[in-house]
Amino acid sequence: MTPARRLDVGDGLVARVVPGGEERILWIHGYSLDSRIWDELWGHLPGRHHIGIDLPGHGQSRPLRPGLDLVGLARCLGRIAFEQNVRHLVGLSFGGMVALQVAIEHPHAFASLVLGAPALGGGPLDRHAQARNFELSRMYHARGPGLWLRDLWMTAPPDIFTGAAKQPELWRRLRSIVAEHAWTELADSRMMHALATHRQTAEDLKPITAASLVLVGDEDAEAFKRCAELIRRGIPRCRRLYLERTGHLTLLERASTVHTVLDEHFRTASRQSARGVSGSLVG
Repeated sequence: MTPARRLDVGDGLVARVVPGGEERILWIHGYSLDSRIWDELWGHLPGRHHIGIDLPGHGQSRPLRPGLDLVGLARCLGRIAFEQNVRHLVGLSFGGMVALQVAIEHPHAFASLVLGAPALGGGPLDRHAQARNFELSRMYHARGPGLWLRDLWMTAPPDIFTGAAKQPELWRRLRSIVAEHAWTELADSRMMHALATHRQTAEDLKPITAASLVLVGDEDAEAFKRCAELIRRGIPRCRRLYLERTGHLTLLERASTVHTVLDEHFRTASRQSARGVSGSLVG
């Protein structure tokens, strides 16, 4: 794979880019991770132009600013997508909720949308993840940033990293990435609260025209499975696919096989978009 290069996309945000063909894909990572998580999957998807954004407060991007809500973040990423001629949008976990909001703000802009184990704003919540978030905040204020936050966050429950822990190389890479997370968002609980509590309703999802695919691990928490079903029902052209023996980080845990599903989804969506096709997908 061609080495990724840094791209400043404005407003203090940074992306990693692997140039390829005309088909451009914007990838949005989950909480405490960054765009490096996609390297293996990108290696299985040559011939496309991959753009992995580092969300505010993550990777090489600027810290999260007070007052930024999910709508504001989605509009910012939508601007980046337009400037980079992106036609396909992919998000994982919290990044899935962000990607979904980008599609809500720009319902006719993308040929396809892929959501891996997405959260849904205002939807079902995993109580273990909620409890761990409170614990992280308390530890940050008691001890400050450090590897103790990584170790707490990556300990089950919640089962965010349980599936990845079964794969030593993936586990090592994720621990290395989370170890570099600055945790600055924990200094003021209102910052993440503004992003995580925005409600995404069925009425919000209905106008989305992108061919949409929701990927869920059969070993993931029930809350994320319920979120996936609500999204499947809400987006007109959406199908949901369960991945066997897979936990929460679907796209990473199954990178060596799920790329075939993604490749076909991108190809089909591009053909349909070129023909102006709309309607329901079976799934």
